Amino acid sequence: MDNQELKKKVPIYFYYLTICKQKDSKDVSAYDIDQIVESFSKLLFFVHQKELKNRTIKEINQEKAVWLDSYENLDNGNFNLILKSAKYNHVRPEIDTQTMESLGVRKRQQDGEEEKTHLCIRLAKGQQRFIAVHESNHYGISINCIIHYLNEQFKIFNEETDETYHYELLHEIMPGDDFLSSLKQAKTISLLRLTVSKDDLPNDFLRFAGRDDIKNEVDICIKRPHKAQKFPDNLIKEYYEDMQGDSKIKRIVAKGTNATGNFEAATDLIKMKHYLNIRCMNITNEVDSSDFFDKAQHFIDEVRNRT
Repeated sequence: MDNQELKKKVPIYFYYLTICKQKDSKDVSAYDIDQIVESFSKLLFFVHQKELKNRTIKEINQEKAVWLDSYENLDNGNFNLILKSAKYNHVRPEIDTQTMESLGVRKRQQDGEEEKTHLCIRLAKGQQRFIAVHESNHYGISINCIIHYLNEQFKIFNEETDETYHYELLHEIMPGDDFLSSLKQAKTISLLRLTVSKDDLPNDFLRFAGRDDIKNEVDICIKRPHKAQKFPDNLIKEYYEDMQGDSKIKRIVAKGTNATGNFEAATDLIKMKHYLNIRCMNITNEVDSSDFFDKAQHFIDEVRNRT
């Protein structure tokens, strides 16, 4: 068989991952990314050393069983994860598509086909968070499902070990450069909205709310300069580039008009997407894990070199 036939284009998306450490008001210890990395390493070991049945979680809404199949700790906050899933309650008669011979019903309600989903986690240089490269697999599991799985395992980890702190994994979309490209097509931009964490605002500002239970994120609206049709070209770009670093900005929304009328562009709607040409396995046509991680690392290095 031609080697070209054993490869396929695999879409990948990029995300920022943050592991939050919950502590009481008396704890004044600083957020230490080395300690966070160590705790995450302990979590992965804790989960993977369990029997398969005990590290599996049922995603009831999706009718999928999800588990951590394997992981590799590359040190310095870098990890390769392979998660698997199996969709159950999906039973249909089968047919041989070459002979069109009916094969009947061969699965039970609890039976499901294993699907791999790959996730690269890399500590972002000079930052307090990670970069994640997620394999987009229609039959696999989403980034939301992976985050939910790991957070559920964090809860079990706390219950069954003497770990001092509780942790929560959060993810944010890494915006693609198409966000800036879409703004170049704008005739006017009338409003910018920046979403930032409540904790990053001065206390004097928050006291006007009169209470402590306002949302954890706050929107700051910036109107365009008087008589100007747009904001200065470099302003939005600077906000966007700042967002790529260890920034307080979580989201940027721009509103205005273009050739078709009103438009709105948001960084969390335009994800950074890329395709990798990955070697596939015979028979199953699954992505070859070692080739995926090699190609993903190569692309991560390219992105880092460009920035």
